[in-house]
Amino acid sequence: MQPLEIAREALRRLSMRQLPPTPDNYRALYHEIAGSKADDLFPERALKLVCSTLPRLNKGHIEFAERLESAVASRSWSAISGALVGLLRAQAAPQRRWTALLKDVFRQLDRKHASFSFAQKQQALQQALDASNGELERLYDSFSELADKWENAQEEKPAARSVEADPIAGAATDNSDAALRDLFARTLETVVASLLISSPELKEEAAELGQVLREVRDMREVDDLAARMRTLLDRLNWVVDDQAEIRAGLLSLLDLLLKNIGELVGDDRWMRGQIESLRSLCDHPLSARELDEVERRLREVISRQGSLRGNIDDAKHQIKLMLAGFVEELGNFTDATSGFGARMEGYAQAIADAEDLVSLQDTIAEVIDATRQMRDTTERSRLQIDTMRERVRLAEAEIERLQLELEQTSEQMRHDPLTGVLNRKGLEESYGKELSRAARRGTLLCLAVLDIDNFKRLNDTYGHNTGDEALLHLVSTVRDCLRPHDTLSRYGGEEFVILLPETSVDDAVVVLQRLQRELTKRYFLANNDKLLITFSAGVTMVQPNETQLAVIERADSAMYKAKATGKNKVVVAPQP
Repeated sequence: MQPLEIAREALRRLSMRQLPPTPDNYRALYHEIAGSKADDLFPERALKLVCSTLPRLNKGHIEFAERLESAVASRSWSAISGALVGLLRAQAAPQRRWTALLKDVFRQLDRKHASFSFAQKQQALQQALDASNGELERLYDSFSELADKWENAQEEKPAARSVEADPIAGAATDNSDAALRDLFARTLETVVASLLISSPELKEEAAELGQVLREVRDMREVDDLAARMRTLLDRLNWVVDDQAEIRAGLLSLLDLLLKNIGELVGDDRWMRGQIESLRSLCDHPLSARELDEVERRLREVISRQGSLRGNIDDAKHQIKLMLAGFVEELGNFTDATSGFGARMEGYAQAIADAEDLVSLQDTIAEVIDATRQMRDTTERSRLQIDTMRERVRLAEAEIERLQLELEQTSEQMRHDPLTGVLNRKGLEESYGKELSRAARRGTLLCLAVLDIDNFKRLNDTYGHNTGDEALLHLVSTVRDCLRPHDTLSRYGGEEFVILLPETSVDDAVVVLQRLQRELTKRYFLANNDKLLITFSAGVTMVQPNETQLAVIERADSAMYKAKATGKNKVVVAPQP
């Protein structure tokens, strides 16, 4: 292709992909079409701007700035890297010395001296800061002199009377780090200890360290405590590793048990839903949201299945009763036929022994009456058997219907049958759970309503099957881009609702815009035609104790505003 043709094709693809016409996008598409590789651009202008803003307070600053400016002018990345590494190495040694110096300064600042008050020491530190003029070496020397001076000064011995007479003043002397020590102590005694139920000795060690932390007063005790804390942390790591190994073993055992149960149930389809729900837990790390979801789903399914299972058992019991009646009727019919045969043999003998027609009249009448009774018995048995056969057929059909309903109940109680995401019932439960969690943790919660653009025209042009495939395409893309704890549900038709926990409105807008960009990268094929699926969305912040209906109505209004202003947009709903 000629450069002019490549340029035209790049502009066409910019429009087709709905990308902003920036130089970077045009350049990327140009090289994509030409099959060439774009050279890395050297940001000389930006680097020169950085050099111009560098401080030049001392000789070291000036040398570094000049070296970096020279590297930028030569457009050499290796020279820039060398300048930055040199700066970091030059500052590494003073930083290591600064840590020990600051510890000494703060320790002496907290001590009580007979010749220096706390205010005087603060004033001395301020003067040292002002006199250094930003030079770290001079500031280091000044702080070292102050630390040595305070170290050699005589320490004041406070009278016991002052603490006893004024407990508030006595507490104020140790108020600088008392709250922090108490916080760490409570963490050890409550949080860490609660995690060590299976290790009583470590639980006691954590509680003891918490008590020691409350009573520590000088640096030597802090060093001893730090050593004990490091030992405890090492042992905690071992406990965590053991618990992780136990958890992995339990999950493996659960998966094995479920496999065996699946083999045992055979064709009993109503168990498949529960088994698949539980086995899905073994495929990835567990979370509290997933456990709650599976628990609620299993409870609902078990309740519904118990009712349907009872109906199936009743239908089977009716079949058993009908079979028992059939066998009884068959026995009666057999008895009747066997008696009829015996009677016929007697009548045949009586006819053989008769000497005239007059003596045969009574016998013939009895034969006709017995034959008529046998015919009535046979007809009645046939009608009863036909009735039982019809009742058995109806019972079998009812059992098959109940089994099919049972299977559907196991798989689709709270999920949309087409897309597999939550339905309205599932959204209602998830909304209540996320609202409670946000209130309990003090975090934000956002809700977004999105609707596919021009969905009716898509259905009218390509058919409803293609419309269903477009919904699946959208759901697949959204699932790939959302976090594990975000919730996607189908609210109706082509309208979906997304719950975004721990997310501000601005971040929610960024998430939805990222979904829109991802959809532009994934073309949807309809009868070999490449279609671009887009959606309009409205997003809002959920207020504490706000009903789901009120939040969805607010986000829905913002979504319709996005459609009215051009579609493929995200609009933030105003807060009430």
